[in-house]
Amino acid sequence: MSRIIIVGAGVGGLCLAQGLARAGIAFEVLEADAGPWIRGQGYRLRIDAMGQQALRDCLPTSSFALFQASCAVSGSGRFVDAQLRPLRERRPDSWRENAVEGEPDGDMSADLQVLRDILSHGLAPQIRWGCRAASCEREGDGIAVHCEDGRVFRGDLAVAADGLRSALRRQWLPQAEPESIGALNIYGKVPLADAGALEPVMLAGPTVAFADGCTLVVEPMRFRAGMAELADRHAPGCRLSEPGDYLYWALFGRTERLGGPLGPDGDEEGLRQRLQAVCRDWHPSLSSLLARSAPASILGREARMAAGVPVWRAGKLTALGDAIHAMSPAGGVGANTALADAAMLARCLAEDGVGQAVMRYEADMRKRAEQALASTRAGTERLLRLA
Repeated sequence: MSRIIIVGAGVGGLCLAQGLARAGIAFEVLEADAGPWIRGQGYRLRIDAMGQQALRDCLPTSSFALFQASCAVSGSGRFVDAQLRPLRERRPDSWRENAVEGEPDGDMSADLQVLRDILSHGLAPQIRWGCRAASCEREGDGIAVHCEDGRVFRGDLAVAADGLRSALRRQWLPQAEPESIGALNIYGKVPLADAGALEPVMLAGPTVAFADGCTLVVEPMRFRAGMAELADRHAPGCRLSEPGDYLYWALFGRTERLGGPLGPDGDEEGLRQRLQAVCRDWHPSLSSLLARSAPASILGREARMAAGVPVWRAGKLTALGDAIHAMSPAGGVGANTALADAAMLARCLAEDGVGQAVMRYEADMRKRAEQALASTRAGTERLLRLA
């Protein structure tokens, strides 16, 4: 029986793990973090039809129902300038509205930590927390993954699902390092109860505010019930985080427009100062929302993106998601593409031997990723446009 080593417990790696568990394929997940709630990794993810289908394919029925129930209730999006004046012409053709009750078509807004909790459910025996992969090497007919603490994990296939800074990709395909695109993403959240006076329409659905060289996205994340109640109803035993209702926001802009390159991680006060400088003359509903964000809730990332998906000879190591085709947040397709990668790889491994499965998967992944990268480039250009 094949044994798969998954490096990384993000949404892509965990979705693959669920798909393998469903197919009865042995696996282990190696994750650098010491536990599932160690660090902030983001807040809201929009899960499109492709991502939803991947989750449906890989999760147990009860867990998929819990995913659906745990997503936020939201309405239609609107497109405005920094003074909240309508800019209907800026609505992209690719925009997808949120799904609403009774009408399943559309995106679903998931809390990232809650989604990871659902994807981790039932996998505790196979997840190795605090295990940072450093390198891998071919070993007979299989592969060995070496971790920084000296542990070695052996299997028939290793899957790099460890994101933008994948150590295995850097060893295996150093030429595929994602490139800086000259943009930053700063994001955070404010508990709905602390949001203050806002334009009522901002509580109805996503607001996309275009400014000079940057774009702010705001979305209310209001949940149907407490997560413990939802878990008891749909998947008893699944432990979910309790995010509470909040307003999610993400500011995406040119690096120079947002104050220059980021400093060391954790520069919370520096991020607040950047926000104040950028939004000083914006509508009070926008500027006050950013000002009310607790410093610890604000995260900043340099946007990096793959130039394309390189061609390599199929072997005992493959990759999914940002580890091989990192995307800027502009297109809203990065996480969904990773989920689709995971579902396809799980399907191929369930149907074929490792060699043939990897060849089928990589051909499918490469085509999907190139399409997603093209969409993301177009989205990036729209969001960074100078007035």
